[in-house]
Amino acid sequence: MFKKIFGGKRDKGKAKDGTDIYTYENTRNGKQGKVAEMMNTEDIIAHFDKMFPGRETNVFHEIISDIVHIDVHCMEPTDEEPFRVLYTTGMSDLPMTMPSEIENEWSHLKRAELMIFIPESWPIDSKAFKDERYYWPVRLLKQLARFPHEYNTWLGYGHTIPNSNEYDPYAENTELNGVILNVLKEEISSISTKDGNLINVYSLVPLYKEEMDYKLEYGSDSLFEKLAEVQGSGFWIDASRKNVCR
Repeated sequence: MFKKIFGGKRDKGKAKDGTDIYTYENTRNGKQGKVAEMMNTEDIIAHFDKMFPGRETNVFHEIISDIVHIDVHCMEPTDEEPFRVLYTTGMSDLPMTMPSEIENEWSHLKRAELMIFIPESWPIDSKAFKDERYYWPVRLLKQLARFPHEYNTWLGYGHTIPNSNEYDPYAENTELNGVILNVLKEEISSISTKDGNLINVYSLVPLYKEEMDYKLEYGSDSLFEKLAEVQGSGFWIDASRKNVCR
């Protein structure tokens, strides 16, 4: 899964928007079995409670962990904001591996967590999560949160990741088959921890293949402008939303 990302070994040149395209030959970094110490969970929970107040929160705990322990927290909807907020903890317990040419200048981007919005009507109980049609947003959060630590790479704003080299849909009820990382307003997207770390929070926006291709041609900002024309895009998931680049 996820053979293309920005990091690792470059062998595909540059996209027209100027970003490098990378592939991977090795699937793991050799760290499996060593789980990082959980350091930032309390700070992250306090941050989201402040940003999205008055919400009950449930946690989908990871039973078996590898490299980092990834939990997914689900904040329930409110009358004023009828959507659920899902976010990760554990991804930021290890710094990501930045390319050497930008490591010093962009060292503030080494730690990250992920978030995603789902509509109030999205089933989230244990029975529903046995069905990939409803579980895939949680799976996506968990896979991407572990991804940079497995592959010695990093994730940041504007990175696009297809769901396999064949762009397989996430589930049978959607043609969405990739994702782009976005940033929300600064107070949501930045967490300063008590031990002095800075954690960047990226919002996941599921995409179609044509939209990922468009991003590589014209850049992230241009794609987000097109997505903004579709009500709800870049906000909560709509498994059947319009493809803005078809």
